[in-house]
Amino acid sequence: MEEKKVINFLLNIFNMIDEDEEKKYISEITVLTIKSLMPSKKVVGTKVDYKRFHEEMRLWYYYRNGENPSILNSIELSDTDIYLNGIDYSLYIRLAPIVFSNSQWEIIKNEVLKNILYTTGNIKMILEGVLLSKILFLTANNSEDIVLELKDEIISFSQVDFLDRYSRFFRVPPDEYYKKFAIDFERNRIEIINLLNGISSNSFNILEEALLVIKENTIEDKFHIFSKGLYFMKNNIYIDSKESLKFQQDLCHYIWSLNKGRIDPKLLSIEKYYLPDIFSFNEGEEFFHSLLNRCKVLKKEKISGKMKVYISTKSGIYIFKK
Repeated sequence: MEEKKVINFLLNIFNMIDEDEEKKYISEITVLTIKSLMPSKKVVGTKVDYKRFHEEMRLWYYYRNGENPSILNSIELSDTDIYLNGIDYSLYIRLAPIVFSNSQWEIIKNEVLKNILYTTGNIKMILEGVLLSKILFLTANNSEDIVLELKDEIISFSQVDFLDRYSRFFRVPPDEYYKKFAIDFERNRIEIINLLNGISSNSFNILEEALLVIKENTIEDKFHIFSKGLYFMKNNIYIDSKESLKFQQDLCHYIWSLNKGRIDPKLLSIEKYYLPDIFSFNEGEEFFHSLLNRCKVLKKEKISGKMKVYISTKSGIYIFKK
């Protein structure tokens, strides 16, 4: 896989999101996913460090721009129904770093499924997330018959095997699903098979758009940012990024370096977490935070009973609110 594939997908998406306040949380969740990636010590591949991912999510709660019920719910898992049925819109983009930082599909599939299940047990999102991830993997590696490989993937995707291997990663037991899990799983799996055979779907819109990009090399303004990013990657199109996205550009190079096995896991490992209360420091104070590294309080203000703290870090300025 070439580095430009990562850039043409992710950096173009960061560009598209940058001006949309309501969607900025998608970039934020994608970045914290990248920061949680860890080269495996057992296999040649990259996995998500869920201790770090969990702490990054808890920190994100205070600096988030825009939000999504499924993501917010996943932090403390307060609502079973949201977990099992909610739609996590960050998923379509945050899975990309997992795909791009690995070279073997089985490792990608395993990590993608675990990451989906962290925020949602929604069957449609599980199946669509796996198929979209495979589209990214195959496109990044210049595969020719992508639709055929997708058919093989979904036909062999057994719900019995899936539950056997991944039930422990569900944060709400599948038997609490409001319908019979197995029946709903099969119904959605068959709908995807039909979609791959050319029958339009009302349930898997983003997958349908992605297939149009793959088969017809077409793009429309109404398409989801995933589909647009896929089109840019497939056609080697790069939109010049803003200077404000220099950090994200560096992250794209970092993902590619992970894919090539050039990052020593010892450099990323956090042996002991130091997570001080961001709101406890005064203006001008400097401190260390395991997730933010060296920090300095630029400004602290209280407006209408709410506290805002402006923190300068190596990756930029964060505004924490509570």
